[in-house]
Amino acid sequence: MKLPSTNAWWYALVAGLAIALVLLAFLQYRSSRQIREATIDQMLASLQGSLMDVRDGLERELSPLCRAFQINEADPHRNIAADYVEDFNEWRGASSHPDLVSGIYFWQRTDSHKSQLFQLDVNHNRLAPTDWPEGFRNLQERLDAMSSELETTLTPASDLRGSRKPVSLAPQSSSWMIDQNIPALVHGIREKKTQGSKETVSLTWLIIRLNPETLGQSIFPEIVQRYFGKQNQSTYAVAIVRKGASPLVFYSSDDRFGVPGEDNADAALNLFGPPVPLLEKSRRGTQPWLALPGVTPPTTQPNRVTIAPSADPGIRPAPFRIDPLHYAAGDWELLARHQSGSVDAAVTALHYRSLAINFGVLLLLTATTVLIIVTSQRARRLAHLQMDFVAGVSHELRTPLTGIVSAAENIADGVVRGEERVTRYGAAILMQAQQLSDLVEQILLFAATEKNGHRYVFQMADVDEVIEAAIRNASPVIRNSGSKVEKEIPADLPQVVVDFKALTHCLQNLITNAIKYGGAAKWVGIRASTANGLNDPQEVRITISDKGMGIEPKDLERIFEPFYRAEGAASAQIHGSGLGLPLAKTMVEAMGGRLTVESVPQKGSAFTIHLPIKSQQEALDSLSAAPS
Repeated sequence: MKLPSTNAWWYALVAGLAIALVLLAFLQYRSSRQIREATIDQMLASLQGSLMDVRDGLERELSPLCRAFQINEADPHRNIAADYVEDFNEWRGASSHPDLVSGIYFWQRTDSHKSQLFQLDVNHNRLAPTDWPEGFRNLQERLDAMSSELETTLTPASDLRGSRKPVSLAPQSSSWMIDQNIPALVHGIREKKTQGSKETVSLTWLIIRLNPETLGQSIFPEIVQRYFGKQNQSTYAVAIVRKGASPLVFYSSDDRFGVPGEDNADAALNLFGPPVPLLEKSRRGTQPWLALPGVTPPTTQPNRVTIAPSADPGIRPAPFRIDPLHYAAGDWELLARHQSGSVDAAVTALHYRSLAINFGVLLLLTATTVLIIVTSQRARRLAHLQMDFVAGVSHELRTPLTGIVSAAENIADGVVRGEERVTRYGAAILMQAQQLSDLVEQILLFAATEKNGHRYVFQMADVDEVIEAAIRNASPVIRNSGSKVEKEIPADLPQVVVDFKALTHCLQNLITNAIKYGGAAKWVGIRASTANGLNDPQEVRITISDKGMGIEPKDLERIFEPFYRAEGAASAQIHGSGLGLPLAKTMVEAMGGRLTVESVPQKGSAFTIHLPIKSQQEALDSLSAAPS
């Protein structure tokens, strides 16, 4: 059974990581969408609850007023006007908004279907006849129609202005209504009388006119601030408006919100009647009905619960239920909109910001994974190169050591006799020892440069002197190989600021490589010149060229990597450690220069050292800054 190769396992791991990242991104996106939708639903539900709190707060604000005028079982001989004035003054003394009421009226019909409106005169404790105020016409018609529906038989009513024989207004209902166009609270008071087998009903309407300025400027802002916070700190803009043919903004926490055209809201709720989220229902038509005892409301309307005030003074009385009079379009609505434009917009912005952060983390994770993979691949490649280096160095070390040992044994065994042969063997031992020493020195030098432990001594140097020193150091190799060296060095080359020994070592490495890879041509060219470098500064160029095997294009990018050797060099069994070019490049760059290469396979290569020409002041600065 053939086991999968290491590369196959590696590629499978990479593919698995890629699939896992894609799956994680998909799950993250889907989860983020679900969280966004759940957050929107939660915020809208919370907002709707806050609107209900505002609505309940308004009912609690109006309930003390309703309770003050809610008539209990009383003495039929009491003074009606005086009692109402007393109740009103008691409410006004306890209320934080005594100017909420701008007028109190009573209206009743006689048996001849005539009617009379009375206004409560709080200064003289009396009911004074008055005309219907402006804007009350629709309310008058609506109350007249409801009276006709509710009264079975009308009997002559006593004079409401009297104090001795008043009409007994026994409470048969605690239902309160509101005319949202005036605005005014309306309460129906009726009395049942039985004469033999005949039952008669006397119906009187109590009308409490409210001050819209007090509502809009005091009550509404206080209630909204109580549940939504201060205007400049609230997350939502809140408005209370009247819809219909004559729209009106009673209150708005934002001047731009609530007016026609700018009333799009995240949540809306009617202020009176059964609470209905207005954004979740179709607009209802007008339903002219009123729930009073003995009258069954239409089945299309929600069931009404009449809340009577508690008789136990130790229990906090519940707020009154106030139902709207629907004789014309003009409902009061409570609107709320997020300051960002909408809840959806706010959550969507947060959603995209969170998504960007999450995908940023995923991208970072992906980049880290890719970096780990690339680093691992490079580490594997480096480990492979190091193994090749160890094998190559072992061979490079074994070859001179074998020669040295063999020559020494021959001398020691007396095989070598005569001065000439001993001299020749000694020269061979010296050459092999020198080769071994050079290899060890190169390895140690590479280790020092890798750890930044090599110290450079900069000085002004003549290029021709450096080249001559390099040729002199490489002369044993040149002589043994039988190579020809051609020089082209102008006499007027400027001096350069370099480490003389380091630059000599670099040139020696390049000359040695040109001889090793020069093939049968056995030719090395050394040329020096001045030219414009990168960004047009003047530089000195020293080029070492050969006419040998050249370098393949795929190897050009990697020949400066430590331990790397081209396949052509390995197949040609050319010995080397793979450290010469990386070491030369590192040292040239440490001196402020560059090392470049041009090569054509089977035609040769040319390595060029670029050294910047510095002015006298720059040279002095470089020398003073160089470590001693």
